[in-house]
Amino acid sequence: MYNSDLIKKHLNYYASKLQLPVLPCSGKIPKLPGWQNRSVPSEEEMAQWLKTFPDMNIGLVLGAASRLIGIDVDGDEAKQLLLEWAAGDLPETWTYQTPSGGLRLLYRSPEGVSLKKVVKTLDGKHSELALLGEGQQTILPPSVFEGKSYKWKKNPAKQQLADAPKWMIDRMLGLVKENKAVTAKKAPFVTKQAKDEVLNRLSKKCGVFKKCLKDQKDTGLSEDDWHLWTRLLVQAGHKDSAKTFSQASLKHDARSEERLKQLIDNSKKDSPMVRCSSFGCSEEQMEICHGRVNVNDNGEATNSPGTFIREFKSAPSLPTHPIYKPYLQAMEQIEEYTLDEKGRLITFDKKGNPLEVSNFVARPTLEIIRDDGLQEKRMFRIEGVLNGGVPLPAVDISPKDFVSMNWIMDNWGIQASIKPGYGKKDICRDAIQNMGVSTEKHRIFTHMGWRKQKDDNWIYLHSGGCIGAENISIEIEKELDRYILPNVVSDPVKAARASLRLLKVAPLHITIPLLAITYLAPLGEPFRQAGIEPNFVVWLHGTTGSRKTSLGQLFLSHFGKFVSKNPPASFKDTANALERKAFSTKDSLILIDDFHPEASRSESQKMMQIAQRVLRMYGDRIGRGRLTSLIEFQRTFAPRGMAIVTGEDVPKGESSVARFIEAEIQKEDVNLEELTKMQNFSPFLAEAMVGYIKFLTPQMNDLPSLLNKRFIEKRDDFQKNAAHGRLGESAAWLMVAFDMMLAYMESIQVISSEKAKQFSANAEKVLRESIAKQNALVSQEKPEEIFLNALNELFATHKVRLSPLARGLESEDALVSTQGERIGWFDKNHYYLLPDATYNAVNAFLSKRGKTLPCSERTLWKHLDQAKMIKTEKTDDGKIHRCVKKTIPKGHMDQSRRPYRPRLVHLFSHVLNSDEN
Repeated sequence: MYNSDLIKKHLNYYASKLQLPVLPCSGKIPKLPGWQNRSVPSEEEMAQWLKTFPDMNIGLVLGAASRLIGIDVDGDEAKQLLLEWAAGDLPETWTYQTPSGGLRLLYRSPEGVSLKKVVKTLDGKHSELALLGEGQQTILPPSVFEGKSYKWKKNPAKQQLADAPKWMIDRMLGLVKENKAVTAKKAPFVTKQAKDEVLNRLSKKCGVFKKCLKDQKDTGLSEDDWHLWTRLLVQAGHKDSAKTFSQASLKHDARSEERLKQLIDNSKKDSPMVRCSSFGCSEEQMEICHGRVNVNDNGEATNSPGTFIREFKSAPSLPTHPIYKPYLQAMEQIEEYTLDEKGRLITFDKKGNPLEVSNFVARPTLEIIRDDGLQEKRMFRIEGVLNGGVPLPAVDISPKDFVSMNWIMDNWGIQASIKPGYGKKDICRDAIQNMGVSTEKHRIFTHMGWRKQKDDNWIYLHSGGCIGAENISIEIEKELDRYILPNVVSDPVKAARASLRLLKVAPLHITIPLLAITYLAPLGEPFRQAGIEPNFVVWLHGTTGSRKTSLGQLFLSHFGKFVSKNPPASFKDTANALERKAFSTKDSLILIDDFHPEASRSESQKMMQIAQRVLRMYGDRIGRGRLTSLIEFQRTFAPRGMAIVTGEDVPKGESSVARFIEAEIQKEDVNLEELTKMQNFSPFLAEAMVGYIKFLTPQMNDLPSLLNKRFIEKRDDFQKNAAHGRLGESAAWLMVAFDMMLAYMESIQVISSEKAKQFSANAEKVLRESIAKQNALVSQEKPEEIFLNALNELFATHKVRLSPLARGLESEDALVSTQGERIGWFDKNHYYLLPDATYNAVNAFLSKRGKTLPCSERTLWKHLDQAKMIKTEKTDDGKIHRCVKKTIPKGHMDQSRRPYRPRLVHLFSHVLNSDEN
């Protein structure tokens, strides 16, 4: 019987007299947060406890806080084991009896030592021996539990507190090996689709029960915990489940049956169930599990785990057809879903009752990842079974379609149905998705070139497979399916010699740039990592019949089977198609064939636009930006390889000319006999490239810094004579690649060191000559040169004229005529040009030839200024006037006899009168 006065008396005695760190408990559960570190309470604290917790029990903190440890003895087997452990060394000390008939002994622990709890659960009548230490607490007399009191047998007033015996300390320090003979055996217990689904339901909803269920199966619970859970199961109306729970441990015996019978006989319908607080749960945890904390009139939380199972109904039986076996296996770790006997997908409501979701079940069997090197695109392969065991065909679904769930009717027709109701589609999707958590992932690479694997090794991809690894899947566009490299190199030396022999097919000014860009392509990735990705193309041009396409395909054969077949790309492709091909041929080479003038002006302009697009793609390494119908940016596809372009002409424009290295070919340049021979040897070229790639593979991590250093050296050298910075860079990239090719060939003893130096010197000479030749092309495409050439032609054909500003000048300038539109005046030093009239006249002249000035009027005058061709005027505030005011005397304007002072372009007369112009 509970006696509050007696509790108050002992509470003050323990704290004030014995200086023990006591605390209030409800039953056996501490009521204070952080109780493990409590010290001796004050009188004010104890008074508040007695007021707040009128039915409190007295708990004692064990461990460092009190320097007390305990022995808990339950059952005859435990008493026998204690005697064996003690071996006669069991000092008399404070001792009391528990309500269940067990004994508890308290001892003083050594200072500065952390002693951990040791528990031995024994076979027999719920027998257990525990050594209680750090982080534990024990209930002190005269506390009451389940109507029975804790009672002193040897109280502190008559018995001194003894020091803990050495054997006890050694065991709590883990210095004594376990005695396996007394460890209980594990009892079999099924957790998924168990014989008792009530226990499964409670395990899913209550983490504390899930742990206790495992402990019950492994070693058996303590007497107190066993009693709490069996009583809760009986109170919730599941007496059979209470028996199943008890039988989960081999400790279950006739006494357990008798106690269960008493619980069942004494239970009343709708009686209060054991509360969460009895299991040590805080109000915060209750709110997490139950959604809210229920409080009675005394302010006590009344939430119970029993609410999860009080109205629980059993799940339906599982289907027996073997077709459902993989689906049931996939559901093993999924708590929210199951199947009924017909194979329909089932979930559960808040009370655990089954709800039908769909008349079929589906699961992912494969996650397909298409990897283009920059982005991964996923597809899910999903299989299904209609109720009754009818198989549904496997389908590949995108993530977007999977989320919408509309794919079910699209692929499986009207027979596959999701039940109506809010959220049923999402529930079905979630079930399918959860069954795929361990689905196999299959990666498919959709590009060529280098990739770094997880093991830090590099591999090189091509349409036919991979160099450097096995079991790699590749999926390349059909137009690029000839990019296949051989698996085996039969003779690396013979293959390398065949590649080097290509230099003899045509003059070196053609073959050296072609061979260099061929071996530059696999260096794209390390150059990219170094931040200096090559940004040019080699433009091979010549008249019809000069064998430029055949020559280009021969060099392209280093990367696959291209001899005597159509090139992989041409100017008949759309710009978007060329962009995708350039993106996919990463660290490889592509041939874009047949840039030629068209008879139709519109077709010619279209081809020129594509050419400009190609040059800017490779020159700037960017793709074309696009918007979707929702005004969102689409993906862009920047080139990631190198390109050879063939054509009958070259594009115009200063910036365009600087984006390619020119190689002009005449009809008689190609050695036809050598060409035919090398076409027959073309399979060796692909073998040579495989050997080169294998040579680069172990160096891939070091190549970025090595190539960067060599590139800078070559670039600084070549740019000394380059009219445009891009030309020097392009030559440097080619030279570095050519030297890397020679290094490979020297490593397999195809050439000697001296021979390699000779080849390198020849290549450098050719590239310098190429720069010199292209300097002229760049110069011709400068806006000021285009303007002056057109202006000269206008004067020569009497389309425009200038008027003299003084008598006697007419016969001194051969470019001046009395015919044509007047665009200005002149004197001995300058041509004074009307800005608008001159610009429009030149542009009109060019437009008749399908051309135009490449810049605006203002920018044109700026170019003339920078070329020192016009007179300018600078104001006090630093502003530059490129059209300077000039006084035109009376009588020199048709519409006025007064002096006129317009702003004119003051072109130096020697600019048009020079020999070059």
